[in-house]
Amino acid sequence: MDKKILVAVDGSRASLMALDYVAVMEAAVMPNLWVTLFHVEETIPHGLRGEMEKTPESFRRLRAMEERIAQRTSKILDTARQRLLDSGLDPAKIECARQGRAMGLAKDIVFRGEHGNYDAVVLGRRGLSKVQEMFLGSVTNKVVQHADRVPVWVVGGLVKSCRILCAVDASEGSIRAVDHLGFMLSGNKDCRVTLFHAGPNLSALKALDMEPGHTGLLAQDIMKDDLERMARFYEEARRLLFQSGLEPDQVEMISRESASVTKAILDQMRQGQYGTVVLGRRGEGKAFWLGHVSDRILKYCQEAAVWVVG
Repeated sequence: MDKKILVAVDGSRASLMALDYVAVMEAAVMPNLWVTLFHVEETIPHGLRGEMEKTPESFRRLRAMEERIAQRTSKILDTARQRLLDSGLDPAKIECARQGRAMGLAKDIVFRGEHGNYDAVVLGRRGLSKVQEMFLGSVTNKVVQHADRVPVWVVGGLVKSCRILCAVDASEGSIRAVDHLGFMLSGNKDCRVTLFHAGPNLSALKALDMEPGHTGLLAQDIMKDDLERMARFYEEARRLLFQSGLEPDQVEMISRESASVTKAILDQMRQGQYGTVVLGRRGEGKAFWLGHVSDRILKYCQEAAVWVVG
């Protein structure tokens, strides 16, 4: 089944690393991938344009500015396309798209991604273009915050590993993350996926003023409840992945108890040398992972790609 992604490019080193990640994943993990390279170009403010149209001389300067913007956009898109071609992508599966800034850079990217029926929007972790702002904490962060209907992949640095870690709890958000992952990997009989669960942290129970023996009983109840919920979750997750065409030996499940969910995920990612971390937008009990776990993973996971699935 074909998959279609939108890659936002601005000519920065970060966006080039995002392209390299797409090329690696297309070659080893995601067959039948179609890529749209998308650049939002600067526009001349309406008020300034009106002033510059008043005299022939200023109008010529206006046209010269527009030509420079168009040339810069063409260079950015041509460079991005050539980078994918050099990596072996089929030229028939690469499209270039451009538009002037309308609602704002982040909103324009989100609008294109959601209304263009893309399966994911891909961004570099940081944009180094002074003209188009710093990405992290600005454009990329805003895209992740507002892209409710399309998954966002944030690529940090040069990613070489094709190993995929999907961090899960028993939430609906995690099911959506697994479903997206299964769809993107459908047709691949070689890749492996790790479903990783950071179990409940029981250390906080020691601080509770409870009767002797009650702490241990409560810990047993919590662990039992977590095991039961995760057993049901894993059954549904496996069903989705197998329905996408993955085989049982392509999926492994790991659970760890940790005082910090973020630390557990990052430790597992680094120890297992995973190149991609997949997260659901909302965590257990409809709590926002975004603003909690997801934003910390985005902040500290600088050597891998992070998929945030709404």
